[in-house]
Formats: sequence, structure tokens, C-alpha cells
Amino acid sequence: MPNNVEWLLQEATGDRSLQVSERTEVDNDHWNAVIERLEIGPGLRVFLATADVYKNLTVQPSDNETDVWLSSDVAVAGQLDIELTDGPRLQVGPNHAVLFRPLVRTVDFHLSAGQQIKLAGYGLHHDRIVRLFDGDVPVELRPLLEPDIRESKVFTMKSTRQLRQLAQNLFAPGLNGPLRTLFMEGTVLQLLAAQAAGRPADRSAMNLTARERDQVHHARDLLLADMRHPPGLGDLAAAIGLSEKRLNVGFRKVFGGTVYEILRNHRLEHARIALESETTPMKVIAYRVGYNHVTNFINAYTARYGMSPGRDTRRALSAPAKAKPVTDPPN
Repeated sequence: MPNNVEWLLQEATGDRSLQVSERTEVDNDHWNAVIERLEIGPGLRVFLATADVYKNLTVQPSDNETDVWLSSDVAVAGQLDIELTDGPRLQVGPNHAVLFRPLVRTVDFHLSAGQQIKLAGYGLHHDRIVRLFDGDVPVELRPLLEPDIRESKVFTMKSTRQLRQLAQNLFAPGLNGPLRTLFMEGTVLQLLAAQAAGRPADRSAMNLTARERDQVHHARDLLLADMRHPPGLGDLAAAIGLSEKRLNVGFRKVFGGTVYEILRNHRLEHARIALESETTPMKVIAYRVGYNHVTNFINAYTARYGMSPGRDTRRALSAPAKAKPVTDPPN
């Protein structure tokens, strides 16, 4: 009789999005477990599992999804192995957590006997992640979101106290209904940010040659030449002969931020100076520096400087300066 008994846990999803828990309870000779699958909202799922494992077994969650989802698992207690169909076997436990995109969504979870397991995981759809970052996905996450992959993409990281505490928070004791959903959504976003930030830096990739530094400086000049119509990342990289990833690495190294961050900061600095020195309407200044919607400008400005641009506008009105010529936005 084999020592490793395979159990197949099937989850029917269909086309519906459930706001309540789908709860599976198992109690037999092999294990006693409670597994929850929660649809937090479009493109976001949370998985919670607690188990006493009596015999070695393998669990294979199945959701029949074909879209691109990123998955993560963090162990609060216990240890298990995750095996992907194309070979990688990942350890999740006291020292290791994972964020991955499997080539095929069939994944085996191997549990060893004689332990208690408490595991929290989440799934995020590709489109939801892109929307979270307004299209400018951090460079750390981009390999997981490539249009086509030929092998599973895996990020491993140290399971820090912060990650384990966030995983524990996903169990959200004492909260129910919409409050639990809201709390869990915020916790997943914190987990994603902490995991991306916790990836080990590639030291060799951070070193730039003298030629690359010149290319990066040239790229900045091209980027900021026209705030209304700046080149996209791909066009900018092609214009100077670097890959998009290498260009962003160079910008971080030389200027302290990604291409998008440097452009945003440049726009907002120009806007701040204009608001303090001109009596030009805020809408016109926002348009001039590249914002078609004044609400987006106000949000970005407030996040950058800790105050709304209206304050600087009032300051300019109380001590008016000579207005500079502007290009009015289209009607």
C-alpha cells in the first residue's frame, strides 16, 4: 500500500462570483482539515486551510481556469511542498513563501504526516494587477505577467515575520460579511507589496557600464522633452538601444525611480512651480504637464506633496505673479 495517498479536491467555479465562503471539511484517517475558498471580488480570491495531517498525502486543487492568475502561499504554521506540472517543486514553511504563475494550473500540494498546517493563499488575475498599478506594473512583478510563458514563473522569498502576520490576518477572526471582505482585500494588497519588495536584488544587474549611463541620460532627455506626449516605455527603450527592463534598472540606479516615476515627478514639479507663480487655472496647468483629467492630477499632486494643488493656487492668487504663456486644453 503506497505511503502517499492522493486526494483530489475539486472546486466548481462556473461563471459565478460568490461573496460567501465555499467551505470544505475533511475528516478521515489521513487528515482533518477545513479549507475555505472566498471570492473577494472580480479577479481576487483567498484560500485558507487549517489541517491536522495524520498520513502523507497530496492535494490537488482544481479550478478549471484558463486565464492568467498569480498565486501565492504563506504558511502560518507547518510546512508543505508545492509541485508544478513542469517540474519546479517549491517549499512553503517557516522560512519560505512563494508567489508564482504556473504554466498549467494543475498544482500538487504535498503534505507530510505528523504536523499541523495553517496556510493562507491568494489568487490575483492579471488584469486586476495591471489595474492596481494603473498600467505601470513594478519591474519586480513584470516577469510574472508576460503575455506568453514557456515555463512556470516562480518568485521565492524569505517568510518574514511581516509575511506570516499578514497571512494570519487573512483568517480575519471576529469579522464577517462585507467587513471581512474589505479587510481581506486590503491584506492581500499588503502581501503582494511586501512580497514584491522582498525579492532579493540582482546586484550584477544593477551595475551599469559607462555607455549604458550615457544611454539612460539620453533617454531621460527624450522622455521629458514633451510632457504632453512623452514616448512610451517600449518606444523609449528602442530609441536608445536598451531593453525595457534594463532601462528601468538604469533609471532606478541613476535617477532613483522608474521611467514612469521620473516622468510623473517631473510633471508634478513643473505644476507646483506654475501653481505658486502663476494665476493660470489649475485645469490648464494640469493639461500643460500631461494630465487630461484634473481629478487624476489632483490625486497625484496630493500623493506627492501631501496637500492639494488648490492650496498652492490660493497662495498664487494672494501674491500674483506674471503669468506665462500656456497652451489651452482642447474644448
